[in-house]
Amino acid sequence: MNEDIGWKHPIDDSDEWDGFNHPGIETFAGNPLFSIGKEICQNSVDAAEDGTVVVKFKLREVRTDSIPDYEDLKVIISACRVASEHEGKKAKAFLETALAELSKRKVKVLEISDYNTKGMKGPSKNGTPFYAFVKAKGQSQKDSETAGGSYGIGQFAPYTVSKLRTILVSTVFKDESGVHQQYTQGKSILMSHDEGETRKRGVGFWGAMDKCQPLIGISENLEPWIQRANNEENLAKGTGTKISILCFDDKKHWQESLAVSIAVNFFGAIYNKKLKVNIDSKHILDHTTIQDFFNKKELINLIEEDKLENRDNALDQLKNSSNYLETLQHKPSVIVEESQMIELGKCEIRILLGDDIPKKVCILRNGMFITDRLNGLKEFHDFKGFVATFECKNNTGNELLRRMEPPKHDAFEPERLDIKNIKKGKDSILKIKKWVRDMLKRHAKDPVSEVTGLDELKHLFGEEGEGGAGIGTEEINPYGKVVIRGKPIKKNPLSAKKQADEEYGAGEQGESGSTGGREEGGTSGNADGGSGGGDRSSSGEGNRGRTGKSNSSSSTKNPLDIRNVRSIISGTKQRKVAFTLSKLGNISVRLMAAGADSDYDLVVVSSNIGTINEGIIELEVTEESRVSLDVELDQNFSGAIKVIAYEI
Repeated sequence: MNEDIGWKHPIDDSDEWDGFNHPGIETFAGNPLFSIGKEICQNSVDAAEDGTVVVKFKLREVRTDSIPDYEDLKVIISACRVASEHEGKKAKAFLETALAELSKRKVKVLEISDYNTKGMKGPSKNGTPFYAFVKAKGQSQKDSETAGGSYGIGQFAPYTVSKLRTILVSTVFKDESGVHQQYTQGKSILMSHDEGETRKRGVGFWGAMDKCQPLIGISENLEPWIQRANNEENLAKGTGTKISILCFDDKKHWQESLAVSIAVNFFGAIYNKKLKVNIDSKHILDHTTIQDFFNKKELINLIEEDKLENRDNALDQLKNSSNYLETLQHKPSVIVEESQMIELGKCEIRILLGDDIPKKVCILRNGMFITDRLNGLKEFHDFKGFVATFECKNNTGNELLRRMEPPKHDAFEPERLDIKNIKKGKDSILKIKKWVRDMLKRHAKDPVSEVTGLDELKHLFGEEGEGGAGIGTEEINPYGKVVIRGKPIKKNPLSAKKQADEEYGAGEQGESGSTGGREEGGTSGNADGGSGGGDRSSSGEGNRGRTGKSNSSSSTKNPLDIRNVRSIISGTKQRKVAFTLSKLGNISVRLMAAGADSDYDLVVVSSNIGTINEGIIELEVTEESRVSLDVELDQNFSGAIKVIAYEI
């Protein structure tokens, strides 16, 4: 090689230290193959020319001495190994493995090539896609405003599966004058090390050593597996990028782990012919094969036997993606609705109804799966079985959504926007939720009668007294036009169990209901019993009756009279609890599970207002208004709840 070409780790004259645990690599270290599949395909789709982008993954075995200046690379890694004495066992073990790999006659290389893309446009100067991928830190420069990356972090994913943490990049692009150019450069992310008395940085480059620049053009001294184009004829054929991951960690079933990652993240782009993927000629994902891929028995078996890269709920992801894919197909059974939103422009939802499918809403952006766990679109208890996909069809809208995504592109967080656009981002997400829910109510809501006669139960409810007794306790059922009113009932002698309950100053409601506490020595009233179903508790409020003496645990506390108690299930551990107090001030609220024979305390771990003290909520009520709590328990619970309030 030319003496001006080689590996170079720049001098660090600031006496800093680049540790082995690089934050960018650690971001993807937990699921490296899953991350590579998502990040690589995202970059390729973002650089698409007209037509279908093709991405090919190919495992090669190459001579070790065909790695550019591999002896110099070995010297650098040896210096890092010496420096790792201050880093810990993880760094030492990795660098020892790296040296062992370079001592072999042959090593494995994962070659990733894309076609029908623009390549990584140069020159190697700040502000270009090539510079952003190879040289910049935390920068994203992409030609398309619908590009997926926002943080420049995805560039680190390939290093997670290299036993050298080293890659080679070779890209062909058209310059400003329309002439095809080829840039080839290597990059290692290792750690700080000393070369004699000189401190070297952890990140190094292969190429032109002056300012660590890429090799420009076609080199006859490089092996064919390194360069994207090895002659002028191939250079003129088209643009695109090749990434070679040196000493690839080819774990068993790596092809299947990679294929699952790409299928569940890009089924939209694949089905719509924006993307085609060939994984080592073993799995080919395109619009004709993607549906069958989700149903492959051997793939399902590997997931069930936990033989693929560890992913939570991998089998559910596969099944859900198969359902989402069906909504994209042009079938009479698929319901399509469109909307024009101020912040996002044209948006589309596609709904498929069915008995045995989950009630989930999938958000796609530019054909890439983002999330099916968007807050506000997760609970649909009173809906028919359905799946739905939402996608913004406007470039400007997609750009806004993209800028709200975290580095892993799996949520929307408006606070990531600049200050002047945070409200715009929040409004856009709220409008998505409202419109999607409205469309689902239109097409997937179970028909429910708003008025139901319950004559056979009328003997259980008191008649409204003369003079309008009970007026003032009216509350509107939030799930329908049913009006709930408290009405006086005839007092019955207390049973033994009820007498025991009175020791807590609480009444009891039936299954999945809630009850209210009572004022010591107060008169009995009757709170309303609500009806349930859907995504709420199956009952409303409990009875308020006379109280007997307090138990020992509460003998020093004054129980408060609370009215119109309502408990609504909002999750396996979550409840919305609302009630009206007769007195203002500092109070503690205790929740109990109402059992058939006895009650027990429910431990609250969080509440939207107040503080938690040993599982009990303490708060200050300063206004005569209804108290509404969003609480989380320390256990799954769907039964009846008693609500008891005391003065502090």
